[in-house]
Amino acid sequence: MLKVLIYSDEGVDGGSLKHLHRSLQQEIDPLRCSISRMDAKELIEESWEESAALLIIPGGRDIFYHASLDGTGTDKIRSYVQNGGRYLGICAGAYFACSEIEFEKGESLEVCGPRSLKFFPGVARGPAYGPNKYSYENARGVEAARISSALGECPVYFNGGCLFDTEEHFPWVKTIGQYLDLPGTPSAVLEIEMGKGLAILSGVHIEYIPRLLNREDPYLSAHIAALSDSDQRRKAIFRSYLDRLGVPLKPLDQKK
Repeated sequence: MLKVLIYSDEGVDGGSLKHLHRSLQQEIDPLRCSISRMDAKELIEESWEESAALLIIPGGRDIFYHASLDGTGTDKIRSYVQNGGRYLGICAGAYFACSEIEFEKGESLEVCGPRSLKFFPGVARGPAYGPNKYSYENARGVEAARISSALGECPVYFNGGCLFDTEEHFPWVKTIGQYLDLPGTPSAVLEIEMGKGLAILSGVHIEYIPRLLNREDPYLSAHIAALSDSDQRRKAIFRSYLDRLGVPLKPLDQKK
């Protein structure tokens, strides 16, 4: 059976992991594909590539991903995708897959530098909604980011994610989502052809389910209504990304 593999090791955010797993369960056909977690040691040492329908690196802290996977790990991921594999990077997983990141540049939380996976050969800059809003301790940096998609515009959960510097044209890189409420409508979601494979990098949390958010949190409560009103479209967009990545999905009439 094919597997959707979720990277789960130091740096991965527990909330992102919870929402991702639940959203995948809603969409993936369990008769054809299972969902499994994989840590850095397993990614580097085990032979997971042949059975992998998709590798997902979720939200969290890219600096830990880089520390654990730079070198052997990123070489293995790149080889997997170039030989026909699929990669989904969400928030930190998207930063991690770019040639260079600039996070809170010049500020106290600054993380800047080159990265070795290089699916996007440009710079991931963030947070997209500006500096000094994001916090590791609370949700003060959360926004209901209005993004474009082939299915129409949709507010989705955002917290510290990047925009992609696509001013230089790369023919194998396609913008499939933009920040509609930021000046110049910069790229929020990219689809990238890598050899025989494909990667989707998302600066926004397209996997977040509004009803699982804490309504008592003052930073979240301001956005839950907008996110809830658009949740069916968010689900459809998330499903469309999985479909583009070739993941076996439940028939729409069988979804619960």
